[in-house]
Amino acid sequence: MEHQPNPRRSFLVNAGKTTVLAAAGTSLLASQSLGAEKSSATVVKGRSKKVEVLYQKTRHWEDFYKNAY
Repeated sequence: MEHQPNPRRSFLVNAGKTTVLAAAGTSLLASQSLGAEKSSATVVKGRSKKVEVLYQKTRHWEDFYKNAY
């Protein structure tokens, strides 16, 4: 007579392993993002003389803003 594994026990063991791996991955990502915040805390300024244009007034933008508000 061969012993059959309990399916509920197998599920709980696998769920526990998955939870531990997910928690480890989350903590690893959180620690990496904290390191990235420290390195990007200062503003890097370039030497370019070009002006950055973010918006140009056009008929299409005017139509969009009229419809949006």
